[in-house]
This record gives sequence, C-alpha cells and structure tokens, in this order.
Amino acid sequence: MKKDGPWVNLFSIVLMLLFLGFGGKGVYYSINTFYKNFSLVFNGVKTQGNITSYTTKRTKDKNKYTNMYSPIISYYDASNRSYKLYADYSSNSKEWSNEVTVYYDKESPSKAIRGGFWHLWFFPFILLCLCMIPLGLGLYLLKYNIRLVIGRKQ
Repeated sequence: MKKDGPWVNLFSIVLMLLFLGFGGKGVYYSINTFYKNFSLVFNGVKTQGNITSYTTKRTKDKNKYTNMYSPIISYYDASNRSYKLYADYSSNSKEWSNEVTVYYDKESPSKAIRGGFWHLWFFPFILLCLCMIPLGLGLYLLKYNIRLVIGRKQ
C-alpha cells in the first residue's frame, strides 16, 4: 500500500478543519435561528407592522451597479410604544406591500422578527441543508484522517 506524502496529509487536515468549521457554524446558526423563531412565534406577541423606509446599499456586479434594499419595519407593542425592526435581509427591489406581520418578545418588545413562512422557516431550513454538505465532507475527512493515524500505528 502506498503511503501519502506529508503535504497530502496536511492538505487533508486543513480541508477537514475548514469544512467542519463552516458546516458546524452554519448548522449551529440554523438551529439557533429555528429556536429563536419558534420561541417568538409560540411565546411572543403577534402584531402588524408597516414598512416605513428602506436602507439602501449599492453593490457593483461586474460593470453594473445594483441597489439593494433592506426594509425598516415599525410596529407597536401592547402599551402602544413604537419600535423599529431593521431587517436582516435585502433584495434588489422594494416590497409590494407595506403591511407585515411581526412577532416580538413580551418582556423585551425590541426583540422582534418578521413573520411569514419564507423569513421564519424556509431560509433557515435551506441554510441548514446547504451547511450539511461541508459538515458531511468534514466528517468524511475526519474519518479518513483517523484511519490514516490508526494505520500508521499498526
């Protein structure tokens, strides 16, 4: 059986650590987002909010500039105090409707998320699925490196 050189082993270890890091962090972020969304939807308060303005960020793609818009949503708590929710997503167009559903925490109304299937469940699920790929590759390389070390000791 042919032995791998030290550069192949080093490359395998570096790739393994990168894949495990990116995949593990992505899976952690997705599960944490699911938990946060789940707790706010089932334990929080549902209210209507309005998109009052947008933050605009200009991006350059090749030789073309594109404006990216992130909505700023205003909503009121049960005591009729106003709050703003700065969306953590953006798109290249403004939204069609100004009314959106917002879920906020009873004890801390400034902790809020935007409602809707796409924002609450779909994007974290897609991210979870995509992060399973590098995590799986990292686990495969971990198995490969463990077998490599065990094979050398025998």
